[in-house]
Amino acid sequence: MTGMGRLIRGGERLALSHYRLEAAQWAEMLSAPGPTLPLVSCWVDERSASVLVLEGDRPLLASTPVEDRRYLAPSSRFPGAEWGERVGYDLYGVEAMEARGNGAPALDEGGWTSTWPLSGQPAPAAGGLRPLAGSHLLRPEQTGLSGPLEFSFEVHRGAIRTVEICAGGAHRGVVSRLLGKTPEEAMPLVSRMTAGGFVAHPLAFARAVAQARGLLPGPGIRDVWMILLEIERMSIHLLDMARTARGVDAQLLATHCDHAREAIARACSEQGVSRRLMDMVTCDGFCDGLEIVPLAQAVHATMQPRLAALEELQRVFAPRLKGFAVLDTRLAARFAVGGVTGRASGRGTDMRRREAGMRLEALRTTGSSQGDARARDGLRLSEIRDSLRLLERILGSIGLDDDEPAPDRTGEGIGVVEGARGDVWYWVRLKDGRIENLHVRDPGVSLIPVLESMLRGYPVSRVPAALGSIGLSPSGIAQ
Repeated sequence: MTGMGRLIRGGERLALSHYRLEAAQWAEMLSAPGPTLPLVSCWVDERSASVLVLEGDRPLLASTPVEDRRYLAPSSRFPGAEWGERVGYDLYGVEAMEARGNGAPALDEGGWTSTWPLSGQPAPAAGGLRPLAGSHLLRPEQTGLSGPLEFSFEVHRGAIRTVEICAGGAHRGVVSRLLGKTPEEAMPLVSRMTAGGFVAHPLAFARAVAQARGLLPGPGIRDVWMILLEIERMSIHLLDMARTARGVDAQLLATHCDHAREAIARACSEQGVSRRLMDMVTCDGFCDGLEIVPLAQAVHATMQPRLAALEELQRVFAPRLKGFAVLDTRLAARFAVGGVTGRASGRGTDMRRREAGMRLEALRTTGSSQGDARARDGLRLSEIRDSLRLLERILGSIGLDDDEPAPDRTGEGIGVVEGARGDVWYWVRLKDGRIENLHVRDPGVSLIPVLESMLRGYPVSRVPAALGSIGLSPSGIAQ
């Protein structure tokens, strides 16, 4: 147990892995000597500020009350907390004291009808859109992204010097729409949180709800969830490889990736499920009528023969990606960047490895840790091979029991899923069977503070390839 972990556990225990710290304890935690635990997420509302950290591979949640609309900024210790602080100010008007950064808005571009719209005392908006600070504005259609995430760059002699992001156009207020619903009523909206996680997001939510209810899904449900997640992983990896390839004029590789992804979607459709596996996960299992064995067999038979051609094309075009959009190993660790982007930069976190029932012998991928686009694409292909191997292992022993104990029923739960683009986290608090509070952490949030380092020195024209290479999703960042 680390020094920071001991200080967190010195607070009042609210639920499994969740502790409430008074202001003095919170300040002591933020100034604790010794290593800083990796930050997963930070979020703030009118009542409390919270940080979710990892101690080893286990989550640890600390919260502190917001007093007089202020709290000591966790970004004073965790640089990655800055985004959550900015979102908290835009939505609730609570101020992070001693915060890092320039306090630029994360969501409020100046066009909202009220300031701090989710607070108990919203104020009339001042009016007038606030332009982003950069000298070069890149609109959504210029980024290759499917959603309205706005980038502003300071460009010096044709090269990017600084980056600023505003997610106001992508913000849909999803979390506030889920409050007061039962988990079952909320699930359809959670399932549509982002197209990059039609399985990952509802599965993380279902796991959080199960923990809050003191339930443990059986091994049969667990294995079905694993299979669905691996099918989605292959599809999203192919999508991100195609986006990257188009950004470096590797159209042949992009076309092969598109065809392989379409073949997976067609196999799903032919098995009677949605092409992108939407609405497959439910709070207590999976949708009626899902025949998981023939689905897994069909996807495996579709994808396995295509791997050799994809690997050969990736080798041919890999030189174009060498040294491009490098994420430094230290930054990956500091900001807890997950998924392929983190692993390709030497951060070995893969939350699948902590799951009960995981067939660990199937997860063989190591890959390069050079941190560039070539390493990320190579890792994606290796993980597709691992996914096929994992399908084989699960089909060979589906539904075998294990001795994982059920959690205590506390009304709170934390759920995590290693999605295709990284670890997706949900924290849920239930009251009288309904969602009293909720936080969603998409892996895209951890990419925001490292983008400037990755893009610095490149012309703006290379941005779409870089964003494709790291799998950035606007809808995941701004729920």
